[in-house]
Amino acid sequence: MKKLIIIVSVLAIIGGVILGGYGYFGGKKSPEYDFSIAFKGGVVQEVSVTGRVEPAKAVEIAFEKSGRVSSIYAKVGQKVSAGQILTRLENNELLAQLLQAEANLEAEKIKLTELEKGARPEEIQSAQTKTDNAKRSLEDALINLKNVKNKAEVDLDDAYKNALTTAQKSASIGKNALLTLTDIQTAHFADLSQNSLRIEETKAQAVLTLLGAQNAGRWQNEFLSVLNGGAFGLIQEAINNHKRENIDKALQEIISGLREVKQAIQAVPASPKLTLTEKTDLSTEENNINTEIAVISQKQGNIETEKAVNINNIASAEMNFNQAKRSLATAEDDLILKKAGAREEEILSQKARIKSSQAALKNIQAQIDKTILRAPINGLVTKRDAEVGEIISANTPIFSLISEAEFQIKANVAEADITKVKTGKDAKITLDAYGRDIIFEAKVNAIDPAETIIEGVTTYKTTLQFIQKDERIKSGMTANIDILSEKRFDVIVAPQKAVIKKDSGEFVRILEGENIKEIPVKTGLRGSDGNIEIIKGINQGDKVITFIGE
Repeated sequence: MKKLIIIVSVLAIIGGVILGGYGYFGGKKSPEYDFSIAFKGGVVQEVSVTGRVEPAKAVEIAFEKSGRVSSIYAKVGQKVSAGQILTRLENNELLAQLLQAEANLEAEKIKLTELEKGARPEEIQSAQTKTDNAKRSLEDALINLKNVKNKAEVDLDDAYKNALTTAQKSASIGKNALLTLTDIQTAHFADLSQNSLRIEETKAQAVLTLLGAQNAGRWQNEFLSVLNGGAFGLIQEAINNHKRENIDKALQEIISGLREVKQAIQAVPASPKLTLTEKTDLSTEENNINTEIAVISQKQGNIETEKAVNINNIASAEMNFNQAKRSLATAEDDLILKKAGAREEEILSQKARIKSSQAALKNIQAQIDKTILRAPINGLVTKRDAEVGEIISANTPIFSLISEAEFQIKANVAEADITKVKTGKDAKITLDAYGRDIIFEAKVNAIDPAETIIEGVTTYKTTLQFIQKDERIKSGMTANIDILSEKRFDVIVAPQKAVIKKDSGEFVRILEGENIKEIPVKTGLRGSDGNIEIIKGINQGDKVITFIGE
């Protein structure tokens, strides 16, 4: 069918080629052009690639864990059997763990035997001693927990008291700084200049936060000195009532107040009106404020640090207390067990421990098995990428094996064509060894979802399976592959080169008499033979122009 379509297409093209005559005006030569006759036929789309024949059961083998190679038992070209050891990783540490697990299992079995026999008087006395010691340990842990909690309270109280004392001092320093600022304001900035208004504004905010009075930007010292609200008042309230939340609030407010006092001092411009003494006083007050801000911040940090230390210390003491409780409970249970003899539940519990030890033993054995690489199939070793002493990463292929059974083809399909290839699609294969006349049938078996970059080109590894076994097929042969993507019959067909692409869509030019007319079209399937399906726009028998010359 494909050959028939190509023959019909070629005949239509040959039959439609003509050359233009002369033009209408003054005997001018009209453009030369080629055309083809649009016809009804079939369009077959194929993807052609080259691949290589591989054994269908070729496998790459890797360790599940990383390690250093200790032994290798197979080489390239060697035939191996399924289950045969190919190589090992160093596993001395695991072997030691295996011995320990075996010893633990044996100990648990002995304990079960002892439980079933019952305890001796010496064992009962030993269990009683352990219980007495556990009780004393619990009492000590309880006393320690109480002491830790008491010390935490005392230390935190000391941190708060120390911070409050510092805050009281800082408040006085902040207030004195405001008084110094007010003296300079009264002497040099009592007018309505911009500098004076700036000083008034920042001073008013500082007085409000630090001393609690509103609109005090121009108040004199005799009024400021008697103020005791704001942060100043919060500190006094915290002194009278040592609640921690009161102290926290007072500390936060005093820092805010000191920062605003600093801004008010910084609002005083460097004016020649100021005396050297006044400048020195302002600088001293600003330094004092900076110092107090740093000190108060440090005191707040000390409080938070003390809280964190207390939390850790109490948590540790509580953990020790709870551990002592558990130890006592375990010792008491053991004493009861020794005195009463083993109950059925205890024997069952010990049997469960044995099962747990057996599981741990099997787990280590499984880890050891992961250090041994075995052949999964009967086959031939084709690759070995490991040497004794080499460190191997997990999941890195070490050995490759091929079987002598069925074969498949691996090919890399370009990104532009991969959307045309789907699993289950038919393919025709020719092998270079036998020429183009011998065709083998195959189907697309799998397409890797991840891309493979080959010389900067994105491709996708595609696997094809031969439909029938054939003794002529050998591993490594080069295969020429034509994958049938899609085919359509009884459609309007024209040469692909007749289609013109523009921003507004696709067009073809058709010949009507001696006139050329451009027609918008809708195209469909692109054939591998150079033709294309025209879904809409032209009809069978239309003369479709493929070339126009001068």
